[in-house]
Amino acid sequence: MNFRDFILNKSPEDLEKYAKDAGTTVGYIKSHLLYGYKEPRKTLRKALSTASNGEVSEMEVLQHFGLYPNQIPNNQNGNNPALQ
Repeated sequence: MNFRDFILNKSPEDLEKYAKDAGTTVGYIKSHLLYGYKEPRKTLRKALSTASNGEVSEMEVLQHFGLYPNQIPNNQNGNNPALQ
């Protein structure tokens, strides 16, 4: 799931629990992470993914911050890419 949609679809109570489980605050998520203003460190990226209980992968967090391409082009030999 898209990280931004994941955050916006959370109830205030669920977002508070998610932030606490990820080791951050709701304020930090809403002011810095939601709109991609600050790139989180690796440990926070992993924690955001882990705290989502499988709803958001680390790759999707990276995509939210423009650190990973949304689509991986096919290899030059026409085979599908190994990562999807």
